[in-house]
Amino acid sequence: MNSRIEDLFCHFTDPEKKVRRVDLATEVNDAYAGHLEAQAAMYRCNVEALNKALGGASHFITIAEGCYDYAVEGQLQEAATGLNHDNWLDFAALINQSRWDAEFYAANSLSPNLEHVFKLAAIRARLDCDTLGEAAYEALPDLLRDKAVGYLSLHEVAFLARMTEKAVRNATQPTAADRLVTRKEGTRTVVDSNEALRWLNGRRNFVQTKLV
Repeated sequence: MNSRIEDLFCHFTDPEKKVRRVDLATEVNDAYAGHLEAQAAMYRCNVEALNKALGGASHFITIAEGCYDYAVEGQLQEAATGLNHDNWLDFAALINQSRWDAEFYAANSLSPNLEHVFKLAAIRARLDCDTLGEAAYEALPDLLRDKAVGYLSLHEVAFLARMTEKAVRNATQPTAADRLVTRKEGTRTVVDSNEALRWLNGRRNFVQTKLV
């Protein structure tokens, strides 16, 4: 597969991780505060003045919660009513910058829950473009909709199912009760998107996407 945006800053995500919507605001506030601290140090400016200029963290909290509703709950708002491309771009930028701020300025800005939500959304978007077609493609932001290839990797299926990759591999065995059918794409083992959706719908931690 070609490089995807989540590969740039979601290196430490765990497929089994459970993220709660209620916890997002705290993590956004921490990431935003860390960013202010880092930027104030970089540009030798006042943190309070910078916060006033940027307008606070509430904008990012709203975006994070909207992204969660899609990534975890499968609620995809139709085009012109949901989060737009700029919102998702802001979300990605905040997550990426949070890790840089932590590494270069020792800021308390790491945001593993936000990273998880973004990666989950990106994988779900590829599945939705393949299985829901034009309706999903039109509703999704540009940032998420251009990497669908007709199949998912076992790691991506594991992420959507909130299972270990080993457990998903076990489900591909001929003796599995609800076998996940795979095929080869070059040297890689993959799952066609329609088969992935069929199998995922039998997993208790997966919610199929619905247009709302």
